[in-house]
Amino acid sequence: MNKKKLAVFVAAGTLASLPIAAQAIDGEVYGEVHMSIDFSDNENTSTTNEDSALSVNSNTSKLGFKGSEKLSDNLSVIWQYETEVELDNGDLTVKGRDTYGGLKGSWGLLKAGNLSTPMKKASSKIDIFSNSRADHNVIVGIANGEKEFDNRLNNTIWYSTPKMGGVKLDLSYTTDTAEDALPDKLIAPELSVISVAVSYDKGPFYAALATETKNDAKAVGATFEDVSGTKLVGRWDLGQGTKVGLVYEDIEVSTGAVNGQARSAVYLNAAHKMGNTTLKAAYGQADDLDNAADTGATHYALSAYQSYSKNTSLYVIYTATDNDDNATYGLKDMKGKTGKTISALSFGLKKKFSTK
Repeated sequence: MNKKKLAVFVAAGTLASLPIAAQAIDGEVYGEVHMSIDFSDNENTSTTNEDSALSVNSNTSKLGFKGSEKLSDNLSVIWQYETEVELDNGDLTVKGRDTYGGLKGSWGLLKAGNLSTPMKKASSKIDIFSNSRADHNVIVGIANGEKEFDNRLNNTIWYSTPKMGGVKLDLSYTTDTAEDALPDKLIAPELSVISVAVSYDKGPFYAALATETKNDAKAVGATFEDVSGTKLVGRWDLGQGTKVGLVYEDIEVSTGAVNGQARSAVYLNAAHKMGNTTLKAAYGQADDLDNAADTGATHYALSAYQSYSKNTSLYVIYTATDNDDNATYGLKDMKGKTGKTISALSFGLKKKFSTK
């Protein structure tokens, strides 16, 4: 095993067993175990591949370290290291998630590192199936099966204004997704990204408008052009344990034979809590790409979650994505097959933990 990876997990185990020490350095060890047993089917008719499978999945289980230190009355340093942990195969593979260092004060928040963009964050708040097979990114941020937006990017600088009357502005600039230092020659494309989101979050209502531009992302002959996306998000707490969410999105495609074409999509979900049981449902519809017939898809999910404490729940989810004849949308961490329906029945466990 790589010694650096082993050191990370030894440190995690040490801090987790010593919450007092973690508090003494004003830090926190936290994470989530998210395991599921999934039965999936993709209607494959090939004689060389299976059409169904039973699998055990880690669903973006994670381990993180974060903390802060007050430097003055109006300035604190903040930091976070978070990694995805593959619990299903036991090899301790480390995959970087939001990891950064930064400064915070009454003037706002400034951080830099490997970060989810404001475009991604804008709708993650309403994703009631986060990191399961029915994650909303089955439709949102996806164009005919390819991830175009809702990304986590390295070399990213992020600024957030203070929240005023429930309103906040988030702005990020990814300097270059391929380079860390000044290159010794002109690089094309530059592959930088600008992402902006304005949100309102107060009382029972949350709304956000986000836009993102990927510079030099689309190849046009010997030159490169930008592609962009826009997302409108809403969530309403209707009371009596019921919440509903909505995403409307327009994005352009930056790769493949449909380079430069656009598609729109709508995603709806609802959750109703009754005691310790929460019933959830979602519906998503991706339209055809411009000038590319039958490249849309329909997605839906139904589930029941049973909570046993604030941090522990079990669930069962049935979810499916029905592709049009030329579409290849899938499920979370599952590629779709052209023109086929891909489905999954999941039995899952979610357990959060923290030293605080």
